[in-house]
Amino acid sequence: MDGKKALYYAAIAIAVLIGISVVGTVVSALLGITVWAVTSAVQLAVLAGIVYVAYKAGSWLLGDDGDSLGVDSVGSGSSSVDAATSRQDRLRQQYVEGQISEAEFERRIGEELETEDIDEIDRELERER
Repeated sequence: MDGKKALYYAAIAIAVLIGISVVGTVVSALLGITVWAVTSAVQLAVLAGIVYVAYKAGSWLLGDDGDSLGVDSVGSGSSSVDAATSRQDRLRQQYVEGQISEAEFERRIGEELETEDIDEIDRELERER
């Protein structure tokens, strides 16, 4: 009976080793997938940071202060119109951020529009001469 008992224990030992091997393989695969996912997320975050820094550096080097010009000013051929639009954009931004009141915004934008109209009239008069 000692031979049968030894075979029985040997079979149990082999089954336990196979079970441990399977569990180890599954845990290893899960850890591998987790490490891959975390590594990919970190790589994407670093890439996004590099792109953002490159964009900001390019904007800074090109002198773009972040004020976007409207479609109306594209191709106008006049720097005074662009400057007026830029001033109006800055006024809008100040109003949105709460730096100036609604009444102050309306007063200043009115002054800008009046100045813009006078500039246009002056340019028309110069063309006629």
